[in-house]
Amino acid sequence: MFRSVKISSNKLTIFLLICAVVFVAVCFLMLRAGAPDSVDINGKPYSLRAVDDEDIAAFLSICGYPAATCISRHDIKVPLHWNEIYERYQALQKKQGLDLVPYKGKPATELIYEADRRYITVIVSDDHIIAVHICDADGGNMEGII
Repeated sequence: MFRSVKISSNKLTIFLLICAVVFVAVCFLMLRAGAPDSVDINGKPYSLRAVDDEDIAAFLSICGYPAATCISRHDIKVPLHWNEIYERYQALQKKQGLDLVPYKGKPATELIYEADRRYITVIVSDDHIIAVHICDADGGNMEGII
């Protein structure tokens, strides 16, 4: 009724290695594919597209900051390994519907805008807004704007 199947140890090792590689590849693709293309603001989806300054200005306007002025722009790299500060920052972004995980280790641009005596930081990578927060002029009270 039951038949036994004999597999050589070499074939079994190769099979298990292939399964492990496929598993790791699927996990990697799932992590990288998780970045949102839009975010809900007041129940409506808005694009996170940020190809140029006008896209970012439109996004900030939707968030209630139509008069924001860009005062700083520089290139950064999202760290591959996070400390407690980045974990808290990721939690803030997740509350807003954003996610930095797919951008770990990738280059980005950090733009700082001034609006109503407060500073809005927008981080852009791959022509998408990947993080945003606002804080007081003294750098305290960091919060989301979405």
